[in-house]
Amino acid sequence: MNTLLTLTHYCFLSALTAASLAAAPSPAPLGPPGGPVVALWQKEPSPNKPYISQLFAPGEKPVPILADSPPDHFHHHGLMFALSVDDTDFWAEKGVPNAGRQDVVESIAAPAGGGFTQRLRWLAANGNALVEETRQVRVRAEGPGINTVHWLDWESTLTPSAGRDRVRLSGAHYFGLGMRFSKEWANQAEFIWSDPSSPSAAGAEKVTTGDWCAVRCNIGGRPLTVLMLAHPSNPRPGEWFTMGKPFCYLSATLNLKNRPFTLAKGERWTLRYGIAVLSTPADHGRLESLAATWRNINPLTAPQPLTPEEP
Repeated sequence: MNTLLTLTHYCFLSALTAASLAAAPSPAPLGPPGGPVVALWQKEPSPNKPYISQLFAPGEKPVPILADSPPDHFHHHGLMFALSVDDTDFWAEKGVPNAGRQDVVESIAAPAGGGFTQRLRWLAANGNALVEETRQVRVRAEGPGINTVHWLDWESTLTPSAGRDRVRLSGAHYFGLGMRFSKEWANQAEFIWSDPSSPSAAGAEKVTTGDWCAVRCNIGGRPLTVLMLAHPSNPRPGEWFTMGKPFCYLSATLNLKNRPFTLAKGERWTLRYGIAVLSTPADHGRLESLAATWRNINPLTAPQPLTPEEP
């Protein structure tokens, strides 16, 4: 009798596990038409937010550079965007009583996988809507052979949800558009800043202002460089959180810890960022040249409407 109950219980749990795994959405590849895969898009919250689960360095064998939910910080998801809104924390996911959720209202994929547009509703733990976000991401590959650069352009527009007269945006010094690197980058990555004059935070952490920040590392004998840029049209100047050990992290932040921002009904905050991934070393001059090119192109200044892909 006990054996039968145990077996039945085991089969029931196995069926639930299999159903859960089957229901888990797989990240979608993003890349230019006919070109390489630049990124993977986790379009549904997993568990509390959608995000870019992976970026790839260019080459014949593309190298994945990000970590998604590593054991030391399960809430670190590849490339993700999160802040605190009023008393709700959209960065953390477990172990906090006020964890929020970025719920997907609509997703529209760009033709041939070149990016997407999403409408998100940021919900408090009680289900109340706080913020509406329109998120646009585009990817492209530029240049020949080993000099190819993988680009990802990110734009987020935030406005208070219906019924909210205002919301307060805040967060820790690392909240914003954050990027967790794979374990190979830990303890050996080197950061480069456009303006390294800002004071450092304690320990391995540093907070710096400037137009851009880059990190480079040698992985398996292959030099890799990642450049992250903040557009000058953003509501606040670029501020960068960097951490090289015990793991590697880079965030484009907004100084919300020291200067929280109140977004009133009818107001919008539009944030534009760019990320370039290279399979070559890059000095300050090369990075500044890439940054200038990106600012001049600025592909998200006037985004075009997207047509959903045919089923």
